[in-house]
Amino acid sequence: MKNSILMCLLVSIIMITGWTTSGLAAFVVGGEDGWTFSTDGNVNMFMAYETADERPIFGDGIRRGGTLPDGQEGYRQRVGFVPNWLAFNIKAPTMGGLDMAARISFCPTFDSKEIGKSKNSFNDQIDLREVFFTVDGNFGQILVGKTLSLYQGTNLTTDMLIWGYGTNGAIDGGGTPLGRIGYGYVYPQFNAQVRYTTPEINGFKLALGLYDPSVIVGPNAEAEETKSPRLETELSYAGTYSGGSYRTWLSGMYQTAKFKRDSGFSGDVEAYGVAGGVQVLHKGFELVLSGFENQGVGSLLMLDQDSLDSAGKERDGRGFIAQLMYGFDNAWGHTKFGVSYGANIMDETRADRQDRLAGTEVQIEEQKMAGLGIYHDINPHLKLIAEYIYTDNQWFDGRGQNTHMIALGTFFTW
Repeated sequence: MKNSILMCLLVSIIMITGWTTSGLAAFVVGGEDGWTFSTDGNVNMFMAYETADERPIFGDGIRRGGTLPDGQEGYRQRVGFVPNWLAFNIKAPTMGGLDMAARISFCPTFDSKEIGKSKNSFNDQIDLREVFFTVDGNFGQILVGKTLSLYQGTNLTTDMLIWGYGTNGAIDGGGTPLGRIGYGYVYPQFNAQVRYTTPEINGFKLALGLYDPSVIVGPNAEAEETKSPRLETELSYAGTYSGGSYRTWLSGMYQTAKFKRDSGFSGDVEAYGVAGGVQVLHKGFELVLSGFENQGVGSLLMLDQDSLDSAGKERDGRGFIAQLMYGFDNAWGHTKFGVSYGANIMDETRADRQDRLAGTEVQIEEQKMAGLGIYHDINPHLKLIAEYIYTDNQWFDGRGQNTHMIALGTFFTW
């Protein structure tokens, strides 16, 4: 055990000083008594150029949603939708039929979080996305800690833009670009959870999780009192056939929250939704169809932005992604071409309509995105990406705004 700790420290020093061995896939250290330590991650950067129409004027009121730049042309050099990633994994020896492991990951960016600060490093951020441990046995798996949520999680991870850039959100913003968030799914976020996953039974798996509840937010209302955990679940099925494989999934979530007595609102708020999809792989082709429908979840960040209207009532939304890719080996590595189209669509509530007619604010109705991508693996560790992204935002007053984006990027992964 003492030697294992020394070896872990040595590996950490190697990582910090930047000394690596060419072609090494990952740092894996075996210790005494079956303990192991490993690390994985990536470093990436994108060059992106975007043009955007003028944001439509809405009198003296507020135009909600449509996280797009306003009538700009702009160039950015920043991290992609997947940030730089450094993860540490520790696995214990099997004891009493239990396999125990832990993972901690750090996600640093080199973008400023503040407008006008992108030329210095004083506002870079480190996102602690994963901190969890797992216990596996013949009963399945128990996960405790923070990682990606179940609801709409697979919708996100099967999206081809996860390895790309997507939309900026705002040209001068910091952190990562938005990818397809708000244009085919609502971002599930990385949340504290206790999750149980069954063993695979004839291709089926069921995951059930209790989550740290979120405040349910609208532009003028927040349901802040949370007295029970959020529930999330996912049922999946995977199989193979002659020439390919497939999988399908169905996920759901439910959470309640109450307004504080002095908030000016009353009653409970319910947020719930269902999402699902299918992925088919056949002789180099990959087809993905996914979608969702929910209430009180919002159009962009799950529960955290426009989930409620100005009267404190839940807003309904839905969305989908249709994606086709084709990959093949060649003399330069492995290349994939992809095309995808997706959208998020919101309903206008009674209060939304009253606000629009009164000229105080207007809500986003549709956020649509079309993407073309080329993803080339020179080898298992070095990736090149080229993307073209078109977005179309439409508000309930009939006004719209379009953007065009070209992005070129590269990944080093281990």
